Amino acid sequence: MLDRICGKQSSLLEAAAAGHETDPAVVDHLAACPACREAVEAVCWMRRMADTSAESHALPNADVIWWKAQLLRRWEAERRAAAPIERMHKAELFAGLASLVGFVVWQWSGLTRMLSSLSPARLATWSAQATTAGGSGDASNFVVLFGSLFLGALILAAVHRMLTDK
Repeated sequence: MLDRICGKQSSLLEAAAAGHETDPAVVDHLAACPACREAVEAVCWMRRMADTSAESHALPNADVIWWKAQLLRRWEAERRAAAPIERMHKAELFAGLASLVGFVVWQWSGLTRMLSSLSPARLATWSAQATTAGGSGDASNFVVLFGSLFLGALILAAVHRMLTDK
């Protein structure tokens, strides 16, 4: 509010508090006097606030508040109970990735040799050998290779799911 006090301010405030209609002379004075204008605006605002019904600001039923508090307490307990499971899920994922990396490092020379020897004719030969009773070592290497690729794809899908769930 401004520091300047107008001589008409007390009569204007009384009229505003009573809710009287303002005449054109008062409107002109409010337009010219910022101190009276601010004081009258504050009184009008307080009057509107006093006129609002208490029902619009009623508190909810105590049973509803108690029910919501119990629900929040239960949700917090469930979150605390699930926290170790979530941590273990991440540990399992890390262990799976570490074992996959360890397997690839351990079998790197065999995997590169196997991948370099892949050709459509060789794949047909391996599939024919795998269907016969006396499959060779090449066919079992083929199964190990594609099993490893499948396991890696599953781990990558799990990592993707974990990252998108957050």
